[in-house]
Amino acid sequence: MKCPKCQFETSADSRFCSNCGAPLSLSEEVSDSHTKTLQIPKGELTRGTTFAKRFEVIEELGKGGMGVVYRVVDNKVEEEVALKLLNSDVASDEKTIERFRNELKFARKISHKNVCRMYDLNEDEGTQYITMEYVPGEDLKSTIIRVGQLSVGKAVSIAKQVCEGLIEAHRLGVIHRDLKPQNIMIDKEGNVRIMDFGIARSLKTRGVTGTGVMIGTPEYMSPEQADVGDLDHRSDIYSLGVILYEMVTGRVPFEGDTPLNVVMKHKSEKPLDPREFNAQIPENLSRVILRCMEKNSEKRYQGADRLLSELSSIERGLPTSERVIPKRKPITARDMTVQINVKKLFLPALAFIGIIVLVAVLFQLFSKGKAVSFPTDKPSLAVMHFENNTGDENLDHWRKALSDLLIADLSQSKYIMVLSGEKLFSTLEELDLLEVKSYSSRALKEVAGRGGVQYILVGKMAMAGETLRINALLQEASTGSLVGSEMVEGIGEESFFSMVDELTKKIKTNFKLSEEQIAADIDKKVGDITTGSPEAYKYYREGMGYFAKGDYLKSIPLMEMAVAIDHEFAMAYRAMAIAYSNIGYSTEAGKRFQKAFELSDQVSDRECFYIQGAFYFQSEKTYDKAIEAFNKLLNIYPDDFIGNNNLGFLYADLEEWDKAIALYEVNIQNKAENVKDYENIVSSYAAKGLYEKAREVLERYISDFSGNAVIHFNLASNYLHQGKYDLAQAEADKALSLDQNHYRNFILNGDIFYYREDLVNAEKEYQKLLETEEPIAHDSGISRLAALYLLKGLYEKSKEQAQQGIELAEMLGEMKWNSRFHLYLAYLNLKSQNLEEALEACNKGWDKAVEAEILSRQREALYLKGRVYVEMKSLNEAQHTADELEGLIKEGKNKKAIRLYQHLMGVVELKKKNFSKAIDHFEQALKELPSQYNPDHGQALYIEPLALAYYMAGDFESAMGEYERIISLTTGRLYYGDIYSKSFYMLGKIYQEKGLTEKAIENYEKFLELWKEAEPDTPELVDAREQLEALQTQ
Repeated sequence: MKCPKCQFETSADSRFCSNCGAPLSLSEEVSDSHTKTLQIPKGELTRGTTFAKRFEVIEELGKGGMGVVYRVVDNKVEEEVALKLLNSDVASDEKTIERFRNELKFARKISHKNVCRMYDLNEDEGTQYITMEYVPGEDLKSTIIRVGQLSVGKAVSIAKQVCEGLIEAHRLGVIHRDLKPQNIMIDKEGNVRIMDFGIARSLKTRGVTGTGVMIGTPEYMSPEQADVGDLDHRSDIYSLGVILYEMVTGRVPFEGDTPLNVVMKHKSEKPLDPREFNAQIPENLSRVILRCMEKNSEKRYQGADRLLSELSSIERGLPTSERVIPKRKPITARDMTVQINVKKLFLPALAFIGIIVLVAVLFQLFSKGKAVSFPTDKPSLAVMHFENNTGDENLDHWRKALSDLLIADLSQSKYIMVLSGEKLFSTLEELDLLEVKSYSSRALKEVAGRGGVQYILVGKMAMAGETLRINALLQEASTGSLVGSEMVEGIGEESFFSMVDELTKKIKTNFKLSEEQIAADIDKKVGDITTGSPEAYKYYREGMGYFAKGDYLKSIPLMEMAVAIDHEFAMAYRAMAIAYSNIGYSTEAGKRFQKAFELSDQVSDRECFYIQGAFYFQSEKTYDKAIEAFNKLLNIYPDDFIGNNNLGFLYADLEEWDKAIALYEVNIQNKAENVKDYENIVSSYAAKGLYEKAREVLERYISDFSGNAVIHFNLASNYLHQGKYDLAQAEADKALSLDQNHYRNFILNGDIFYYREDLVNAEKEYQKLLETEEPIAHDSGISRLAALYLLKGLYEKSKEQAQQGIELAEMLGEMKWNSRFHLYLAYLNLKSQNLEEALEACNKGWDKAVEAEILSRQREALYLKGRVYVEMKSLNEAQHTADELEGLIKEGKNKKAIRLYQHLMGVVELKKKNFSKAIDHFEQALKELPSQYNPDHGQALYIEPLALAYYMAGDFESAMGEYERIISLTTGRLYYGDIYSKSFYMLGKIYQEKGLTEKAIENYEKFLELWKEAEPDTPELVDAREQLEALQTQ
């Protein structure tokens, strides 16, 4: 066989020329070289050219072995795409085109943020072309050439994103086969896209194409590719290892004079340690790279998910300054269309297997990219930001302010559904339309589609002399046809409020409401329900911009400026209250709620119910009034998101889970995007032990909207409740990649280490919480460290943390925290037999709880006080305290709290050695406990005395079962680590009693290991060592 490049005669079974190393064809049909001149369709496409009567060329992006790639505008959908014109050799090979068409069917199934979407293969006047997603940015190879070695943080970030794309592709059975830096695009935000999925396999057969081109690129080719063997997903793992090697060293692992030489090195040579070229590479990263590049695919990572987990672990160990977190890009219209179509195709398949009713409901609730419309019996409306045509940039802030005022004014109506300002903000942000000055018809349709509304209101401000004019157009969203046109005028900015009132009335007439309906409708003046001060509203509007992004610390000062101008601006007080509450300042939040409540008669009815409900929700004593306020709200506005969420949250606080779920589900049915709605319903499902249902809801959120850190926090916690630590860690890693700076990363990773008993790393993660700026993170860090030291039997260190928590609470004026830390200190003193100190801490915790009007803490204070009296052998005092506790429970709304009384009575009876009565009380208490989901419920605290009662009664089997139950807990033992550790000690005693020596030794050793740092003269430690020695010398 002749080499097509140098014409040297080579044996027929060779794959490469023995003279120059060029790849040889195994097909007799074609003998052209891979490097031949590209043949393109007649006449190159230049800027402004229209191809196929549809694609307008913007620029040429590049040329390759397949053809020329252009950046074009697809005029059919008004969106930029990439257009690849295939060269004539490829296009004329019918077998190649057929293979390509078939492979594209698989590649198109890949819908992932890190994979470039392949759209279509078509033909126009004999020219074959492919359309695909246009990805702006620079390919990774160009980046490496330009900057050389990448930082470890950047390289890991890129590799993680490639892994995520590969995970989805491999899940669908698609292998890339030609993964290389040239096929990895990175945009300016650091987002990665893998290019050309499906192309390599389509154009190649078992290693060589019809034109003599081998599968893959020699520098990145796996050994099995060179062997022309069947490939699987682990070939892509190898290629990614090579890419990682190149990113951190600036060079590929193998170089050679010819492609053959490079390929043979991949097959036979061991790559040098990348740290020989870059000493800054961490050892664990070097190890990961070399494992990816194992010659034997069985020794590599067996899936991209395992590689992702390793990379995430490495990233967590990097200094914060070195980590790189890409910014998320908004979903495009084409993404939305494709996702809808996939769902439609999927539905019949589900119906076929006999669950059509369930799927129909779920599809309505969760269909991706397709908003659920407002109820059809009411017209629904989105009010866009206005255009400023006055020529005065000082009026620009009114573009959004007028939209907000109209939303507030129209939202009072019982007959019109108005897209909320928060939903409008998030929609515009997703579509990258927040700062545009005007909207295209396509943009308006997208907003309406996302918001599920029937009508769109667009408006303009104009000025003639001193006269300000607002022109508003009401359009049908689906057709763009004009429904109505209204105009109002006024003098000066102060007139905007009266103009909005006038415009609201005019807009209502376009919805064919009768005069009687309009007259009977709720319609307070917008200046009365907001503020009459343009300056105050300007600060409020700016503050709400930060509020919507969750940047509460920046929002609060602007709200303070607003209320400094208008002291009766109730909406600003409510927003401040929520902002303070969300960053953990409950005392400051309470002050603002109080002020908003005092002004609640000066707002819209809807806002009034919000304020009243939130105000009364602060104390269980007034929950009935909160329920009344929220019910009044929902009677008028049954689909109100805030009303359903807040009332659901109230019922969840009362542990009435089914009522809570029913209310949360209203929001989910109406396509709520607020992650809190999903977080809250998931907590209720978990409380009922429905962890799989909780997981499904969270996965549906990701399917409908996208992943975000909070959703992955919740998925990780859901797995933690079940003791599924590997799955929890995977979700924690995803959360970290989405929001590196969120303090919950440290809580979550610390908890995973804690439950796995990697206490050194758990402590490191908890310590990081104390290095953040958020007070609530400090609170969590102190609480977790106290719990960790308690697990190790270090009562004094745990008490020090509790004392620090008290000091933090006092510094911040947070009575709720103060009460909680005092009660934890009481528990620590109780368990370490410092009973007078325990009693003092109970009394202080009670005082703070009374001051803050927190009934739940008051109940806990009485419960702990009763237990202290039992340990003091003051059983009359204990009984008196139990009676007082029972009365307090009856006064409250949470009837499940009776478990505290039942449990305390069990402890009293146990002290009297009335074992059967004690056991009965304990079992009654446990029936009222929810499943594991909130560490505050402390299942371990409830189970331990029951186990002890069985043990003291001589029922070792039942005792053993309860102690085994304790050590199987996760969330339910977090704050009661001493009980967890001592359970191994008690199991050792029980197995010893039963004559099961090996198991007794195993449990004694486990206890001694956990408490190895505890005071050596602790009675349990002394006894455990003695018993262990006796057993080992038998």
